[in-house]
Amino acid sequence: MKLLSWLVRGLGVILVLISALFLGARCHDGPLGPIPGGVLASGEWVDAASDDWAFAKDISEIEFQLESQSLSRTTWILVRDGKAWIPCSLAFPPGKDWHERVATDGRAVLRIAGKRHAVTLAQDDDPTLPEFARAEVTRKYGNPAPGDSGVIFFRIEPRAR
Repeated sequence: MKLLSWLVRGLGVILVLISALFLGARCHDGPLGPIPGGVLASGEWVDAASDDWAFAKDISEIEFQLESQSLSRTTWILVRDGKAWIPCSLAFPPGKDWHERVATDGRAVLRIAGKRHAVTLAQDDDPTLPEFARAEVTRKYGNPAPGDSGVIFFRIEPRAR
């Protein structure tokens, strides 16, 4: 009975620590790896509204925040011919809704290599994108890609802040 009591207490402590980590991350400047964080507050603004994202081709992960939310996330970026997209798996993690919010207000901030970019995200229905995107998803995750609910791609367009 004592062992069970200690196990329950230990589990309780672990749950409290995990909860504190997730709540504390909301006060952090940006995400903590895969844990969503607070507003992207630091980093020099890049005011030049260039539509050439070639500089981000070899960057594996970026941070982004929808302006309609005070929550930032880590994601990866696809770049082809200077154009860029953010993918969104519909299967993982469960319960996310940022992709639905983009339809209402696509204004966002990206932080790439410590610099912030004001952008607009728009769902891309280009019929040639799936072939390129599927190859990139396979390159990153292997074959098959995780989940079976599909992936939505959002085109990144610069905007004035």
